[in-house]
Order: sequence, then structure tokens, then C-alpha cells
Amino acid sequence: MNEEHYIEDGRWHHTWHQSDLKALDMCPERARLIWSGEVADWEGAASTLGTACHNAVEYIITVPDGLMAAPIHLCDETYTALHERFVHELDDLVPTITKWDKFKSRSAMEKTGATRLDSWYEQVYPSLTPIGVEVDFNELLFEDDERVVRMTGRIDLIDSNMGLVDWKFPGRDYFKTDFQKSDYRKWDPQSTTYCWATGRKTMTFYCMYGASGEVSSLTVERGEQDFQFLRRKVEAASRLVEQSSLKVWPLNDAGWWCSEKWAPCWSVCKGNTTASEDANG
Repeated sequence: MNEEHYIEDGRWHHTWHQSDLKALDMCPERARLIWSGEVADWEGAASTLGTACHNAVEYIITVPDGLMAAPIHLCDETYTALHERFVHELDDLVPTITKWDKFKSRSAMEKTGATRLDSWYEQVYPSLTPIGVEVDFNELLFEDDERVVRMTGRIDLIDSNMGLVDWKFPGRDYFKTDFQKSDYRKWDPQSTTYCWATGRKTMTFYCMYGASGEVSSLTVERGEQDFQFLRRKVEAASRLVEQSSLKVWPLNDAGWWCSEKWAPCWSVCKGNTTASEDANG
């Protein structure tokens, strides 16, 4: 289907990222259309802002060569460097935006992003003891006579006290209600994948959200039951990919993602009335 899923030496070779599993959870057919190149995914302004904030944070906390941990410096120089890097990231990333969704201008993005970074700098940064930043992994999940399956990803931060840490800079609080927290603890594939890949038991998420940049956090615990289910889930996804004769994968319109605003495949899927019109004569 693409370079992540191919046949070699008589076996399928699959490489999965946790975001692929989230995409399949939303709508398998949407995922197929994007992965196969039949539909181009959007570069949204909201996700671009998140990337710019991520990159600015990474720049500030990167562990210098030869040191076991990155020193934390709460000073005007560090604060200025954080925001200058953010502006630099926007310079690079804003031209790639193909859909202005939650933000309608660069200035709106810059204002909101600066506020969220201020919150991170004031409320999260002082407590950190980084020992690894943007840590890549590519680990074998399982292999058998039919397939070799790997999981890959990049961890925002490994902290000497908190362990695995991930930053999010969204428009809303992902952990606002007990129900939302319960959902993350039950089903989040990112924490499962990252804990499995590193042999750690917990992952902490920090969410700097909204126009005011409020901060929330959630620590998720993972264990062997979660890892066994990850294997089963990824095996099922791999078997679906292997059925290359399937022209359409299962459809799911039960969520916000199935709309003209959020689905790049809308015009060729639910938004396409041609098929039903032809069928009705």
C-alpha cells in the first residue's frame, strides 16, 4: 500500500506508528484513502501551531552533548530564546498550511501559541529534569511465518523523575472531565506504544490549551494486558492492509472527523452523492 507496508522474502513487513492506530479508530476508509495517496491530507493551521510549539520546546530542553541531563535555566535569556524559536518555526511552517481551520491568520496563531508557551514555561518547565528529548524508537512487536511487524515513534521527553512525557498544545482541554480522563486511561494507544517500547509503566501528558493557555495533566499507567492487546490490535490492522483486493475499508461516520470541515476525503466519500443518484436513476 505504501513504503510502510510491503512484501519481501515471502512475508509482509509492516511498520506502524501510534497515530496510525488512532487514524484507524476514527475511520479505516479515511485512513486507507490518505495512506494510499488517493486523497491528500490537509496541513491544518491548528496542528501546525502545535508542531511549532513542540519544536520550540524541544529547542529549549535538548540535552547538550556530554551531559546526562539538560540544565533548567529560568531567566530572560531562556524565555526570549523560546519565543524567538517559536517565531522561527512559524516562518518555516506557516507556508505549508493548506487549510486554515481554527485560525484564520498567522498573527492569531502567534498570539495563541505565545500564550500557551508562556504557560508551559511557567508551570511545566521548572519541574523538568530531561535526560532524553525527541527520542526515536523502532522496535519489533512480533513476527511469524507471514509477517514482520514493527512499531515506531518519537517520544517528546524522557525525564529522570516523571519518565515518559508528552506535550500537547490544543484548543481544548483533553482531560477536562473524569470521562475524558477515563477514555485516555482505557484506550490511548500512544501511552501503550511508548511504554511498551521503553519498558516503562507510566506516561504523563501535559496539555497547554485554549486562548488563555491553561495547563492540565494526566498520568496513564500501562501493563502487560495493554501490551498484549496492542499486539492483537496491530496484527488485526496488518491483516486488513494485507487484503489488498479490498477496494473499500470499513466506514465510520460516528464522530466529528466525518464532516466537510475535518475530512479531506469528504468529497469522495460521504459528501459524494453521485453514487446514490446513479443508483436511483
